[in-house]
Amino acid sequence: MSEKNEHTLKQLLNQMLDKYKLSEKLDEVDLESHWEELMGTMIYKHTIQLKVQNKKLYIQLDSPVIRQELIYGKTLIIQKVNNFVGKELITDVVFR
Repeated sequence: MSEKNEHTLKQLLNQMLDKYKLSEKLDEVDLESHWEELMGTMIYKHTIQLKVQNKKLYIQLDSPVIRQELIYGKTLIIQKVNNFVGKELITDVVFR
């Protein structure tokens, strides 16, 4: 096998995820599974749904009070999520 055709398994998996546009969905699933770790137990318990679409994180909450408080921390949420994923996954947060 020539050196030009040698790739690591990680490289091949990343290429496949990019080709089939699955990397964003995989990041979304990873974000959902670590949401409590990122945002804390209280916010986790009041979160109904998370969805990433067009570089926006949609967060559905069951508490208007928590929703209002999180609006002030949008920038921090964006930073935490992007740091966790290791790339710019989101640029905005929308609360529902």
